[in-house]
Amino acid sequence: MQTMDRIKAREILEARISKGRASAVSLFERIENDVPTDALVKGTALRFSAEGSLTISLGDNDPLSVHRHAFHQLAQRASIPGLYLSDLATSTEGWERELASEILTRHYQHGHAATRFLVREVQGQIRGFLSDRYRRLDSRPLLEAFAIECQKAGAVPIDGIVTDTRVALKAIVPQVYEPIPGELMAFGVEWSNSDFGAGVHALRAFMLRVACLNGATLENSLAQVHLGRQLSEDGFQLSERTYQLDTRTSISALRDVVGGVLSEGKIDALCQAVRQADEREVEWRNVHTALGRRLIKSELEAVRHAFESQDVVNLPPRRSMWRASNALSWIAGNLENADRKLELERLAGQMATGKRDELPQMDGEQ
Repeated sequence: MQTMDRIKAREILEARISKGRASAVSLFERIENDVPTDALVKGTALRFSAEGSLTISLGDNDPLSVHRHAFHQLAQRASIPGLYLSDLATSTEGWERELASEILTRHYQHGHAATRFLVREVQGQIRGFLSDRYRRLDSRPLLEAFAIECQKAGAVPIDGIVTDTRVALKAIVPQVYEPIPGELMAFGVEWSNSDFGAGVHALRAFMLRVACLNGATLENSLAQVHLGRQLSEDGFQLSERTYQLDTRTSISALRDVVGGVLSEGKIDALCQAVRQADEREVEWRNVHTALGRRLIKSELEAVRHAFESQDVVNLPPRRSMWRASNALSWIAGNLENADRKLELERLAGQMATGKRDELPQMDGEQ
């Protein structure tokens, strides 16, 4: 590899870091503004209405709109087929919307009358409909702690991703590595969390192919599931002290892990993983088997087209698992849906390393 190639790679990386600062700032601002308001309610306290769109009143309070994520949780907890309920609730026919309201009313005021639920609302919209064992973590101090630890390790923000239900911030070590001749890479760490049961509190290493900025995130090094003690109604309804203690415990764990994910030893291991993935030659049928159940038809076809193309700029040249991983991350990078982009980048990381998260999936609350 010639010196000029490394200089060019460094320029690309610096430009990406500069561009990423704005998204990181937006993430901090969004987290400060979108602080959840919580209520612990029984099924009998829920009042449903579908006049135009589905709303829920908590007792005698004003009706709240329902985010699609919370709508899915609402249907799941009542064991109602989500697609069926969604079709009814969004129908142009008034009687179908009324039926959606009636179904939910009967399920929650009779089938779950005494069951308590944690309802998390932001700016008049319910974004999380969770169990009373949901372990709340405050994203604001967690993000601040992550940023401080990254600064200590010499990592800088490169990308902030924020949606209605989850957030993620990536920080990168501003250095170019070459695990394979001609394959220039950068490595970093991604912090992510959901205040609404759309994902675990996670810390993942990630790698970036500098030539095309394909990114892949790896297995969770933090492994913190949002499941804790049953919320108490004694004193302050949702125990602010417990909320703060759980957050402080998570901050401590976060600080312990960041340095290790950004260490030279970890980066050396990732370089080795890249070499092994590049050496593992595959054909499309092998890739299809690995991805067939994880992607929708259009995504799978886009990955196939990229993998089988003659492109050796945006993708590695050899038909290997490394090329397959980059074909997936290349497709992910072009998606407008930020939630799906995060999911596909994690899947690309699994393909590159062969490692998967071993966290249990509990009612979509992680």
